[in-house]
Amino acid sequence: MDIFIIIIGLMAYLIGAIPVGYLIAQLKGIADIRAHGSGNIGATNVSRFLGIHYFFIIFFLDAGKAFFFMHTIKPYIDFNYLCIFASILLFGNGCSIFLHGSGGKGVATLSGLLTALYQGSTIILFAIWALLLLITHTVGIASVGTVFCLPIYAYTTHNHAFFLFSLFAAFWIIRSHQSNIRAYWADR
Repeated sequence: MDIFIIIIGLMAYLIGAIPVGYLIAQLKGIADIRAHGSGNIGATNVSRFLGIHYFFIIFFLDAGKAFFFMHTIKPYIDFNYLCIFASILLFGNGCSIFLHGSGGKGVATLSGLLTALYQGSTIILFAIWALLLLITHTVGIASVGTVFCLPIYAYTTHNHAFFLFSLFAAFWIIRSHQSNIRAYWADR
């Protein structure tokens, strides 16, 4: 295997593994955000303790790290490999070496990846997410419903690599939101 591909794959994992929410919470005096609220390091949980503006800061930093990495390598990498690297980056976000295998749920990171791979998908999926948020009033459930639609959208692109990435992303996000799904249905 080409050493260049291995290096890019490793970089994708390490960039995904940067625990943005965890680090920001630490900078603001919360030793380990995983011991608070939902136990997650993402924008939603951190904003519960630091304020809503931190939701946007963390979301855009998580999305930004994914977008800029993918956007930077995009001119030099075959699209099939881009989809593999996007999967590795998303995996790194959820299984961070810096947090001994724990991590975020991946929604912000996925947003950045999708914007880099297929900008049109971001607009469509954001509209679905906003509609589901209005209906459910729950960020996690809106996110799950949206990623459930991702493979359907990806199928319409007729790109097999993107479709396979979308299946992995949907599985990964839904898996990471299992507690949200159980809590939502328990309240019904």
